[in-house]
Amino acid sequence: MSNHLINQIQNSDNSVIITPTEGSHKAYLTSELYKSMDVSIVVILKDSKKALSFLEELKFFLPDDHDQLIFFPGYNILPFKSLAYHKATSTSRLAALAKIMETGSKPLIIVTIVQTILQKLIPKKAMNKFSQIVIANEEIDRDTLILELEYGGYTKTSLVEDPGEYSVRGGILDIFSPGEKYPVRIEFFGDLVESMRYFSVFTQRGIKEIYEIIIIPATEAVVSGDNVPHALGRLRQAGVVAGLDAAKIRKYVNKIREFGRFPGIESMLSIVYEDIS
Repeated sequence: MSNHLINQIQNSDNSVIITPTEGSHKAYLTSELYKSMDVSIVVILKDSKKALSFLEELKFFLPDDHDQLIFFPGYNILPFKSLAYHKATSTSRLAALAKIMETGSKPLIIVTIVQTILQKLIPKKAMNKFSQIVIANEEIDRDTLILELEYGGYTKTSLVEDPGEYSVRGGILDIFSPGEKYPVRIEFFGDLVESMRYFSVFTQRGIKEIYEIIIIPATEAVVSGDNVPHALGRLRQAGVVAGLDAAKIRKYVNKIREFGRFPGIESMLSIVYEDIS
């Protein structure tokens, strides 16, 4: 596709509107825009079905850039509903955010839906504050790291198989951080990281030795440390505004105090964080 045609379909504010809305021409035009412009592109579609279909078409037109194609899903649960978000959705969102925040990475094509762009996101500073780098042959407080995993929405299991899970067996800590292709096994001697390696979720055997890994949260709602009292205050106020009785509000407060979260808290990020856009 020529640059002349690309210029024709661009608006003055650098956004692009492609009509008609049905057909693989959308993916073709997007791929040509991506190849001709050294910038990331955000594509907003009606629903997840159309977005995932669009992604498959993009993969056909951009066979060498699959790692640069990101689907950013949305949540479908309203505040104060007693349902937990699907773990896969939560970890997919965090993996996408981590990829977007990478400095020096190639431009991306981010495919999302209308509902998603209307929802709040974990603040960048909160994401950075939680994220931890673990380096082989260096010390890190093992017990504090495990506690942070709990605050960050990780689930403790006997065997790590999915993103957002961790397990502890003596001096061995297995973690599957969102965005990683494989979980990592960290062997400690006290607080010293003796070794780290990726391992297979099927065989539980090591695949490749590594020297560092960045662990990101498994949930966008990280309630810990100094922000707990403030989050509880905002929770009480939001509960009153929502018309909840005192007993139900107290139930949510107690869950925050005991577990750091309750089912559906990701839909109320303005309660978790004071400054959120």
